[in-house]
Amino acid sequence: MARPPFKLPRTRWGFPVADASPPQVPADASPDTVCDAAGSTASNRDGQRGIALIIAIMIISVMMLFTSDLILSSQVNLTLATHTKDNLKAEYMAKSGLNLANLLLMADFAYTLFQAQQNPANADLASGLGDIWTVLNGIPIGGETAEMTAAFSEQFGINAINDSSVIDSLKLFDGTMTINIADESSKINVNDCYQNGRCTQVLLMLEALFSCPAEKSFLESKKVTGKELAYRIKDYIDPDKVADGNSGYSDENEPYQKRTPRQMAKNAPLDSVSELRIIEGWDADIHAVFSPYITAFPYAKIRGDDKFQININTASRGLLQCLFPESRGDCTEKVALALKKRDEDGTNLGQPGENTAAVLRNLLCYSGGDSTAHDGATRADWFKKFSTTFHVEVDGVSGGSVKKLTAVVERIMPDAKKNEKNAYRVLYWKLI
Repeated sequence: MARPPFKLPRTRWGFPVADASPPQVPADASPDTVCDAAGSTASNRDGQRGIALIIAIMIISVMMLFTSDLILSSQVNLTLATHTKDNLKAEYMAKSGLNLANLLLMADFAYTLFQAQQNPANADLASGLGDIWTVLNGIPIGGETAEMTAAFSEQFGINAINDSSVIDSLKLFDGTMTINIADESSKINVNDCYQNGRCTQVLLMLEALFSCPAEKSFLESKKVTGKELAYRIKDYIDPDKVADGNSGYSDENEPYQKRTPRQMAKNAPLDSVSELRIIEGWDADIHAVFSPYITAFPYAKIRGDDKFQININTASRGLLQCLFPESRGDCTEKVALALKKRDEDGTNLGQPGENTAAVLRNLLCYSGGDSTAHDGATRADWFKKFSTTFHVEVDGVSGGSVKKLTAVVERIMPDAKKNEKNAYRVLYWKLI
């Protein structure tokens, strides 16, 4: 018997489908046969419609998946672009805040110098918490304050030493910046220990700070004394390589050689206060308690009797009460009233031309007469009334992005021989 030839099935969209041609019905077929043939044709058509529906559903599903992925990718890209834009805006808000802080510091400097010229009898300068550089502390600043800043700059004639384009750029920003300026001269400068003959007074100040009742108990809980901690700071910074017996070690490198990797005492000025964390015994808790009272700025190779002193008009209440134990006890109320008036009203404890020892005696119950064999210095020699170095913190905010800029700025008299054009110098700068 001969085989019928093989015939490929009819396909649609890659799927086999029944032949759409109607079945052949003999002319003499009965009515039932004709109905069966018609039913078979209708069934084939229904099968074709079912395949088409499945194909349509699959195509729509693929299109929906593609569209969803496209929407998600677009949203991610838009979020990233917005975050990048806000980051850039926040960064420039922070940088503009530093320029505005410099403007305030220069305006205050110019005003103070003008007052000294008008009253030569009291030529020594004084600065405090009521000065111009404090007026914008903690206030969010946006583009709407640009006109006020420009007028302020023009009024004090600071345009020549401050970049005027900063004011124009400030108008373009839609974020905010918050400036906080603090007097770096209100703290103990440990880098003075690098200068021969100047570390003695720094050690006395540190020992006094570490000997306050609460602070002393805190250090005892850390198994370290204030004297040991002070002399370890000295050994780490001073240029010689000989350990002081008061540090608790016979070799200044001994505690650092036990670490992995091994370290040595720096025998050089600190780059920042955070470097104190390297010193043996100075852990995170001690740093949190004492770092607000200590600074590493400014550092300069100064000869003679010049030394970094604490500004009595801006020093914190806690530091002053530690440096002057006499302010406690019977003098507590008197000292509290004097410091409250200084902090709230912005008045200075020491005025231009006023003797520092007299100020300390009248307001902090300082008895005087405590000179030691160290160059005859007394606690009155630890203080001054004018500041040149300031700590600036600026928070730049745009959308959901925040940038924090920290800087230390020193006010100077420009030296033409050094090609200095600005009346300030940035000693430290960090943006995070």
